Amino acid sequence: MRRFLTLWLTLVAALWLTRAAVSALLFQRADVGPAAVFQVLAVPLLQAAALAWATRPPASPASPRTKED
Repeated sequence: MRRFLTLWLTLVAALWLTRAAVSALLFQRADVGPAAVFQVLAVPLLQAAALAWATRPPASPASPRTKED
C-alpha cells in the first residue's frame, strides 16, 4: 500500500505541475472546477494502479511438500 501511495503522490504532483505550467504558458489561464480536480486525482490513481500491478514483485513459490515414506 505504501508503494502505491508513493506512486500515486508522485504522479499527482507531476500531472498537476504539468497542467499548471502548460495552462499558464500556453493559455494564460487556469482550469478550475470539479472536472479538473477529478482529472488531477483520478488519472494518476489509474496510472498508479496499473503501474503497481505491472511492477508487482513475483509471488513466492509455494513450499514444496515432501512425502514421508
